Amino acid sequence: MKSVIISNNDANQRVDRFLMKLLPNANKNFIMKMIRKKNIVLNNKKIEASTMLVVGDEIKIFFSDKTYDKFSANKSDYAHVKLDIVYEDENILVLDKPSGLLSHVSKNLMEKNLIDGAIHYLIEKGEYNPRIENSFVPALCNRLDRNTAGLVIVGKNAEALREMNKLIKSREVKKFYRAIVVGKAELDCELRDNMKRDEEKNRSMISKSGVEMISHVKTITADEKFSLVEIELITGRTHQIRLQLANISHPILGDPKYGNYNTNEVLKDINLNSKQLLASVRLEFPELSGVLRELSNKKLVSRYLSKLNTIMEKLI
Repeated sequence: MKSVIISNNDANQRVDRFLMKLLPNANKNFIMKMIRKKNIVLNNKKIEASTMLVVGDEIKIFFSDKTYDKFSANKSDYAHVKLDIVYEDENILVLDKPSGLLSHVSKNLMEKNLIDGAIHYLIEKGEYNPRIENSFVPALCNRLDRNTAGLVIVGKNAEALREMNKLIKSREVKKFYRAIVVGKAELDCELRDNMKRDEEKNRSMISKSGVEMISHVKTITADEKFSLVEIELITGRTHQIRLQLANISHPILGDPKYGNYNTNEVLKDINLNSKQLLASVRLEFPELSGVLRELSNKKLVSRYLSKLNTIMEKLI
């Protein structure tokens, strides 16, 4: 029998969701069967899957050690990744991700990624110990494509992660990107389209029947061949900015999927071969209280803001 005491990072979630995190190698049907058979109980009583956990609750799991180990999480090592820290407090970490680095672990489990690097950093600092956590793992609140650089938010604990995700979902955190695009873009407008995904090809497409995507775009600098634009991201669809700019005939320079191969070759002349010139450059937070109060009214800026300005100067 295993006894699990609910901590701050485990509380305020449904029992079934907690168990899926605690036993990630078990499917939901198996967990529900164990609940029905009272092989898993809460405070010595039959579990209701929708019950919200509170600090101090005790879950007892009547499995053999072998069965429990089979279904429980693998507390694997996290690879060291050099981090560029823009902001940090006891609850939130904001990092500047370089182009080329994955945000999350991929199918190639050996490839380095930003969240593993952040977890490694927090373990080294003594702020996260995977051996004593039941279900919580520090996680990204927003993510960027591999070839998109810039600001990424990490929740250090469950409450901060939950509150930041709420802020982002309600669009109270303003997210600004900059990109160098092909052509003379004279823009100050809202782009509103629908899109659908082709997961097999990892590609998004404009579609009347798809989900809505909204961006505000304005030109910062433009010449006949290239333009520097700023995008305020209202919705956060996969490849949204890349797709919308390509759709108005201003693809992002260096974009291998939606861009122009021949035009992208110009990057070789300034030693930026295969660099997609898109970055999340600024985050603006509203008046905040509670666990996120240290971020109240802050504006965080990526180093890629000045880098894109420098690249634009070289191009023109």
